[in-house]
Amino acid sequence: MEQVKEMKRRAQTGEKNIWHGFISFNKENSEKIDDPEKCIALIKQTFGQFFKDAGFNPDNMDLLCALHLDRPEHLHIHYVFWEKESKVKNQRAAGYKYRAKGKIPLDVIDKMTERLNAYTIDDDLARKRKKVIEELTRTSNEYDQAHLDDILRRWLKELADELPKDKPLWYGNKEIAEHRPKIDMVAEWLIDLDDKTREADHAFRKELREKEQALKGIMGNYYKQRLEIEKRQTEAVPNFVDHQGIRTIHTIERLEWDYRRRLGNIVLKKVREIQRETYRRNPRRKYKLHLKKFSLIRKAKGKDCKYCW
Repeated sequence: MEQVKEMKRRAQTGEKNIWHGFISFNKENSEKIDDPEKCIALIKQTFGQFFKDAGFNPDNMDLLCALHLDRPEHLHIHYVFWEKESKVKNQRAAGYKYRAKGKIPLDVIDKMTERLNAYTIDDDLARKRKKVIEELTRTSNEYDQAHLDDILRRWLKELADELPKDKPLWYGNKEIAEHRPKIDMVAEWLIDLDDKTREADHAFRKELREKEQALKGIMGNYYKQRLEIEKRQTEAVPNFVDHQGIRTIHTIERLEWDYRRRLGNIVLKKVREIQRETYRRNPRRKYKLHLKKFSLIRKAKGKDCKYCW
């Protein structure tokens, strides 16, 4: 309650914009928000990116939401948000001011609409993805170098030689960009090594395609057009997500990128294991050859051998 009072006090401080609106659910999807815990989960998963898309700093935003249960078959959430502090540099005077215009771009609202629709799609995408990660982790741990085929062993060795050894790198790092095609191939080969892993991967990709079709049906031509634009961008520009940032991708491409990232990090963990196991000779160090003296005593017919070392 004290936190709400403090937020209301900030709302009355300074000349600022206060935005408000509502999120409405139909009868089929009202059960997704029919209690406070579900409502809070939806807000946490969707509003952060909405604020970023709109040019706000999520850490500088106050957000109040109210779940209305008066119409059980048509539940809806009323929300209101504003900036905590002024962050726009004032060109006419020293200091900062609040955003002068309160208009939220239409494309930002469209993306939020898509995000909310994706949230309501009844699928097991997260569970199926988790299953793939678990199975691939098990497969990568069980199959040591001796059990890998020649091509896969060579690719892993090449990655171990090519990648920096002084710091752990992850799939999302820019330094990894040029190696991602090979990392993706290694992940696919590791998946095919095991029946359970392959079945889990197929189940996830099937769910992903069904989600894409569902979003197309809900969002109509708007979603289809943006999906085509983003696909052309990713095909025309290598490592598009590195240049533009994954935040610019809002369709199914974002989920596919995140999936490759998770699989790639499992491969990179295997690569780092190979790097640690590989002996690396320091070219700046002078090595001395040490020979240990030893003797071999052999007995023949109860007599000591006369040839000893």
